[in-house]
Amino acid sequence: MKQLYLPLCAALLLAGCNQTAPVTSAPAAAAPTAQAPAVTPAETARPDSAIAADTAPAADGVAAAPAAAPALREAETLKMSFKFKPAPNPDDPNHPKTSAHLVLQGAKPLDIDLGKFAALPDVVDATKAKLAGFPGGMLMGFRSYHASSGTSSDLAVLSVDGHRLRVVQRRVEETATEPGQFETAREIPLPANTVVVAAPLAPTAKK
Repeated sequence: MKQLYLPLCAALLLAGCNQTAPVTSAPAAAAPTAQAPAVTPAETARPDSAIAADTAPAADGVAAAPAAAPALREAETLKMSFKFKPAPNPDDPNHPKTSAHLVLQGAKPLDIDLGKFAALPDVVDATKAKLAGFPGGMLMGFRSYHASSGTSSDLAVLSVDGHRLRVVQRRVEETATEPGQFETAREIPLPANTVVVAAPLAPTAKK
């Protein structure tokens, strides 16, 4: 009996050592999901470009200021007139020539030398200019008639695009069947935002 009991106890001990504890696999806890920031109804109606502009960082940490519109200077009116004065004539000292100048009166007066003419110029009005075939729309003009040669020198001043003055001239021979064509003699740039007006002609004295 004692011999049977010992082998039986050994068998039971061996069986108990071979048993392993059951492995229970518990599901891993899911990582918390990041919640998207709430979008207000006002932002929903705004375009993506506007939202991106609000969130974009300013350069060097300084917000860009809106560009200021340039201030427009008030238009300045320049009064234009001719000025004539005697000039020496080396070829005929007894008959001096006439130096003609274009004068612009304003904040910055201008005095432009138009050259020398054989006789004292006669400033033409609108009626004379039309009869003599001066350019239409001219601001001012004059004719210098030299009786000895029967030649007239015509000059007219026109405004071009409001940015410059154009001086045109021609010679008219009494014997010519047609008057000559006006050609550009020079162009005078004008200051920005200016308006040129011709000074009124002095009334002709009655004889």
